[in-house]
Amino acid sequence: MPFYHPPFYSSALEQAIDRYPLTAGPETSLAVAIALMSQLHNSCVLPKIPSLPERAGPIGEAPTPDKVRARCVIVVQNQQTIVTGNLSDNPSRGLLIGILTPADLVKLIAAGTIDTQHKVALHKIPITEVMSPVPVSLTESDDQDVFTALSLFRQHRIRYLPIVNQFRHLVGVLTRERIRQVLQPSNILKLRRVAELMTTPITAPHTASLLTIAQLMAEHEVSCVVITKNKEVKMEKPKNDYTSIFHYSFHQPLGIITEYDIVQAQFLELDFHQIPALKVMRTPLQFLKPSDSLWTAHKQMQQQQVQRLVVCGGRGELLGIITQTSLLRVLDPTEMYRVVKQLQQSVYQLQAEKVELLQSRNAKLEQQVRERTAKLNEQVQRDRLLTQISLRIHQSLNLEEILNASVGEVRQILQADRVAIVRLEPNNLGIVVAESVAENWSSILGEILPDTVWQESNSAFEQHIYAVPDIEAAGLSSEKYARFQQAQIKAYLIVPILQDGNLWGMMCVHQCSAPRQWQSSEIDLLLQLATQIAIAIQQAQLYRQVQNLNTDLERQVQERTAELQQKIHELQQLNLLKDEFLSTVSHELRTPLANMKMAIHMLKVSPTFDRRQLYLEILETECTRETDLINALLDLQRLEAAAYPIDLEMVNLELWLPTIIDPFYGRAQNRNQHLRIQCDRHLPTIGSNRASLGRIVAELLNNACKYTPDDGEICLRVQCTNRDWIDEVEEGNGSRRRPAKSGEQKSKANSEIQFIFSNEAEIPTDQLARIFEKFYRVPNADPWKQGGTGLGLALAQKLAEQLEGKIEVTSGNGWTTFTVTFPLHENEKLLKSIEL
Repeated sequence: MPFYHPPFYSSALEQAIDRYPLTAGPETSLAVAIALMSQLHNSCVLPKIPSLPERAGPIGEAPTPDKVRARCVIVVQNQQTIVTGNLSDNPSRGLLIGILTPADLVKLIAAGTIDTQHKVALHKIPITEVMSPVPVSLTESDDQDVFTALSLFRQHRIRYLPIVNQFRHLVGVLTRERIRQVLQPSNILKLRRVAELMTTPITAPHTASLLTIAQLMAEHEVSCVVITKNKEVKMEKPKNDYTSIFHYSFHQPLGIITEYDIVQAQFLELDFHQIPALKVMRTPLQFLKPSDSLWTAHKQMQQQQVQRLVVCGGRGELLGIITQTSLLRVLDPTEMYRVVKQLQQSVYQLQAEKVELLQSRNAKLEQQVRERTAKLNEQVQRDRLLTQISLRIHQSLNLEEILNASVGEVRQILQADRVAIVRLEPNNLGIVVAESVAENWSSILGEILPDTVWQESNSAFEQHIYAVPDIEAAGLSSEKYARFQQAQIKAYLIVPILQDGNLWGMMCVHQCSAPRQWQSSEIDLLLQLATQIAIAIQQAQLYRQVQNLNTDLERQVQERTAELQQKIHELQQLNLLKDEFLSTVSHELRTPLANMKMAIHMLKVSPTFDRRQLYLEILETECTRETDLINALLDLQRLEAAAYPIDLEMVNLELWLPTIIDPFYGRAQNRNQHLRIQCDRHLPTIGSNRASLGRIVAELLNNACKYTPDDGEICLRVQCTNRDWIDEVEEGNGSRRRPAKSGEQKSKANSEIQFIFSNEAEIPTDQLARIFEKFYRVPNADPWKQGGTGLGLALAQKLAEQLEGKIEVTSGNGWTTFTVTFPLHENEKLLKSIEL
């Protein structure tokens, strides 16, 4: 037997036809029809029937799982059932006489024809009593396409379209969902939003019964009802000074119930009066957003194998529903034709607007080109002149030349009658320091401008310019107007000259012949010139500062050179002193060592006791000399470091002085020198340090004996002064003392003791300031080559300062006098502290 070959019409329509629909004969009962439709509804939570009734069902094999079966039962007459193990050899299902859809069952339940509460015997009701006549069918032929089917769906508002052959025998059935799966209109659906085509769904609360749901479907002729619950949200809206709180309530979708859920519930013989919608609704729901494209909705319908999707807002509120009908409406030829017409009109309008816009733009561009060309020419000319002016300005670092060149060039460029530069003085006055003026007009060079003009300069500083085209219409004060009349000014332009953000001065352009309307290009040029002049002024000032710095540097270099030469001379002197000191110290250290070495040698070879005794004395003397030298060095170092502690004690000068002075009588006698001692009759007991005071006296007597020639005279005088003085304070000159007069209160700080050492030897005046320096010895002052380290006087001065005293020296007429002075009022305090 030959295989069946379908007609060669539109491939999309061919793929969309369900050639294995549910069919039944006229004698089939309503219960069997419900069972058939219930078996196809595989997405409901209700249990499925285990088997199909006899004498009903599709002919041949079931379609593949990716094909969605039509959920209706088509009633045919003279149905042929020839099965060969594959598909039916004859695709004809019999003569088409009617159709039973889930919507028909919903209407029966809503009308009470099917009473679910009293269990009406549905097997006794034939399908012909409840089926609907077929309003329209599509004859299978080569000239039919999918858009013809879509037009029939829209015109007759049907959900199922039977396909028959030329003898009106059933071939298959078309549904919207199968058409949508076949077309896959991605480009069109991607351009449309869900918000454009969504519709408002019929809703019911989750407590509503199945009967209520069926009645809603039948009343509104819809295929589904969205189950919702009311939700309330508290929201806060801030105001100016308070927060407004209001409550916002909306329907939140929980699930959805379709006609097929009603069919299956009827098949399971549920009580529609008692079963709530919450028990049979389909969950969970996949939501769409209003901004999603229809292509997104199409893909979700395919993935979930559903024919409708719920649209929700940002808070989960129900906004609408998208169905197969909504998606197919986009593909309707009439709708597409309308869209194309709108697009064509938009294109025509855009083209007209584009042409008009292009023409307008061309005219504007031509005008702009002309204006830009004129501005560019003007700018080129201005830049060229500005470059020339800048070059001439910067060719000189002399401020006067810069200002004179600037005013001359500006007057030439602007063709003005007068250009002047005014400099701000520290006393808040302005002086005209540069000017370029045309013939027949007076000069204002060197004039001092009053404060009123500087008020204008301050305005120019804030606004960058101050332009007056006509002084007659400027509303000037009588003082200003009189001054401008005197300067023959009709119009003027002021631009500030700023230096580091501060006002240095201003550039003034005067028109004396007639009023003048200042152009923006002239103002811009003057602003740029003012900037260049400010830079040139700063350069000139920097150059002047550099010159001053160079002069200062040269003077500092000369001063430093002189200081360095002085330091070099001092270093040379110190170097000589160092060499002399090293030589002296070396001699002073080696001489005792040599004497001790010789004495030790003679002790070894000396045969007599007297000789050995003599050499032992030499050893003792030289060892003491060596020890004294080292101690002097160490004592001076400790005194300079302030690390030499001093212990005060009571010193009776009358008893103590002879013990220090007596050894020097023998030394003076050996050199035929005359030592005289003069003391006051009653010397006081003072608080001092015996060792330090004795060292001072001994060092000064030793120094006098050392440098006094033979048969010379040495004198020591100890005296206590007790004169009455008055302390006076002079403003700006500090304090001074004068002898007290009769009846005046005497000062307490008026007693002191002095040790005056005089000897017949003279020290050069230029050497007096250095004799207290360490290791310093007056050149050529020791013709007898007695030696010495130059530490005695330095050590005596440090000891005197430690005892709150001072040493002074004078020299002249062949005599040198050292005066050591200690204040006695300080000693009184020291004595009291010692007694305590």
